[in-house]
Amino acid sequence: MEKIWDKKVTKYEILKLLIKYKKGWFNHVSFLWWEPFIQPVFLDALKLWKKLWYTILVTTNSTTLHIDTQAKKYLPYIDNLILSMEAIDEKTQKIISRSNSFVHWHDVIANINKYWKGTMLKVNIVIVKDNLHLLFDLVQFCFNNSLLDIAISYPDLDLDYYWKEHTLNLIAPSYKECIDKILPIIKYCEDKKIRLKLPDFPFCVFPKEHLSSYIKLTDDFDYQTRVNMYRNDIEINRLDLSDDNMIPRERSHLPKCKECIYTNMCWGPSIYYDRLYSFKEINPII
Repeated sequence: MEKIWDKKVTKYEILKLLIKYKKGWFNHVSFLWWEPFIQPVFLDALKLWKKLWYTILVTTNSTTLHIDTQAKKYLPYIDNLILSMEAIDEKTQKIISRSNSFVHWHDVIANINKYWKGTMLKVNIVIVKDNLHLLFDLVQFCFNNSLLDIAISYPDLDLDYYWKEHTLNLIAPSYKECIDKILPIIKYCEDKKIRLKLPDFPFCVFPKEHLSSYIKLTDDFDYQTRVNMYRNDIEINRLDLSDDNMIPRERSHLPKCKECIYTNMCWGPSIYYDRLYSFKEINPII
């Protein structure tokens, strides 16, 4: 918010926005980017949101929630909590974050069990080059700590931000590399009754013999929201989002995707994927 507004955000400015949206019948707020717990006014914002009876969702990398005093202050105000988990060992975490920060996951989970009283707790694991071989271990760790709602997501490719070599070497495995690691995880999650989701993967990169079950796994939150992603093949205006038209991030249907029976539901590949690995892995389902 401070970056966009180019000045310090005050409680008064937040309250004005909250009242404005409350009058417009909004009742949910989501914090989905950067790390909200390090923002100076975040605690004040949470308290104001709660006074106006908003339902609050927070996505966090949990770098501060291992601190008991921090967790005790913030967690009681949060209804839905998504934990971004990249790795559980210190060495891999520091490699992925390119920093010295380390998430003490055992302490984070202990504090959540003590102070969080919300209704939805979920883990989101974003695949990168450095944790691809650890995906199964991460899912096992979640299961052993009673975290049974898990999403394994393909990374958000942005070649306007990261150059191609950096993305290839550090960020994005190919779809095939990911699927080879994910298939045994799907079986494990079925056996352990883990509620697994696999957002951001095109349907057709999964083995066709089990496609019907994988389609449901690749859709996160609401299975129907993708039906209205495009109107006459024109992407919906990003400022015109509602519950009826949720669009994907930087995704595009290819000409051959129009032959697919799932063209209105599949997110399709990232628009940058062709510059990394080519679209040869995309095989429309007829």
